[in-house]
Amino acid sequence: MGGEDDDVFRDLCESANDLIHSVGPDRRFLYVNRAWLRTLGYGKEEVAGLVVEDVIHADSLASYRRAAERVLSREEAALHVTADFLRKDGGRVPVDGSVHARFENGLPAATHGIFRDVSVRKRTQEQLDRLFEMSLDLLCIAGTDGYFKRINPAFEEVLGYSREELLSRGFIEFVHPEDRESTVRQVAALARGLKVVDFQNRYRARDGTYRWLAWRSSPWPSEGLIYAVGRDITEHKRDQETLLRQAKELARSNADLEQFAYVASHDLRSPLRAVAILTNWIEEGMPETLPPEVRGHLASLRDRVGRMERLTEELLRYSRAGRERVDVGPVDTAAMVRDLVQLLGPPEGQTIVVEGGLPVLRTPRAPLEQVFRNLLENAIKHHDRAQGNIVVSSRDIGDFLEFGVADDGPGIPAEFREQVFGMFQKAPSSDGAKEGAGIGLALVRQIVEREGGSVWIESGESRGVTFRFTWPKRAREDGSGGAA
Repeated sequence: MGGEDDDVFRDLCESANDLIHSVGPDRRFLYVNRAWLRTLGYGKEEVAGLVVEDVIHADSLASYRRAAERVLSREEAALHVTADFLRKDGGRVPVDGSVHARFENGLPAATHGIFRDVSVRKRTQEQLDRLFEMSLDLLCIAGTDGYFKRINPAFEEVLGYSREELLSRGFIEFVHPEDRESTVRQVAALARGLKVVDFQNRYRARDGTYRWLAWRSSPWPSEGLIYAVGRDITEHKRDQETLLRQAKELARSNADLEQFAYVASHDLRSPLRAVAILTNWIEEGMPETLPPEVRGHLASLRDRVGRMERLTEELLRYSRAGRERVDVGPVDTAAMVRDLVQLLGPPEGQTIVVEGGLPVLRTPRAPLEQVFRNLLENAIKHHDRAQGNIVVSSRDIGDFLEFGVADDGPGIPAEFREQVFGMFQKAPSSDGAKEGAGIGLALVRQIVEREGGSVWIESGESRGVTFRFTWPKRAREDGSGGAA
């Protein structure tokens, strides 16, 4: 080239972002472009005093010299070179490029180099390598030939083998015999360019145990490579097995409860009714002069038989709570409370009022009605005065409604407020007697929590108690209970 062509070539070199230089046989620089000066921090007038050793780091100098010698001896037309250049301030600049020679009259005249500053790329690669090494998940590059090409330390930590052992043996050797066929199929799918997501298999650890690994893999078919991320899910699998076992045990327990409910409803109630009838017959057959003490014993007997009947009925209701399919539909809670008041028939001196408007919501009717019935019945039964007030209220708290049933009765001592929700647990009444089976509030908690809500007690300053519970605005449409 000459003349105008030389000018064009020089303009191209000066405007390039790559570092371009030309070095003579004396190792001095014949030419450097603007990117070279800018990157290494030299002024144009300083270049004449520089030699190759001033610019190429000692770690890279030997390989650079070998490349230059080979192109100058015509062994190679051009050679790829990676090296670290030195800035004027001593900093290192990683570069990637090529070197070729220029000859004049058959003799070597110079070596030309074109290099790209790869500082950002190298820094990014170092960061990726650091993430690769530090990851708790198992990261690997594998080949479709069945061998790992690169693995991170998590493999060694999870499986106990050394890196060399894992890289030198086909990975299928580590797979559980029962999982090998499916693993081979997945590798074949990856070789065809298909991604594999959520594949699980078992790998043998050095101690002879097997670890469950969950994989997500992506192929690079043209290179025959697979990029994969594995996660040790052994503990999760054990937890699943435990939950499955507990579910089976719960199913057996529920079956036993069903059997108990059957016994309670049939085998117990029938003889209790017979005892009640016999008690009446005995009393009818007694003379009018029967001592009051004996009549009192008979009355106590009838009362205890009645309590046993109520106990078996409550146990039956408790066992069935939440396990019977119920229909979901609109429920007017205000109308429900009015109906329950008429059904329960509170004493003449007690009033039940609704504070504000109770909502209409879409929910299973029977469970909610059972909760209100038990709370209202509890408030009526345990009131200690002839005159009393019971207030039913509600408020919107987002996805749930909060209901309250408050009375001005004797209240519940703090030490009994959690206890009363247990089976057969009751707070003592004002006269020290204990009434009821102690199941009603346990039933309330069971129903409310099954629907996704919660129930608790708030007591007044001196008297009274408020039972509050939350109820979802929307119930599951399958009728199985629980918040949507």
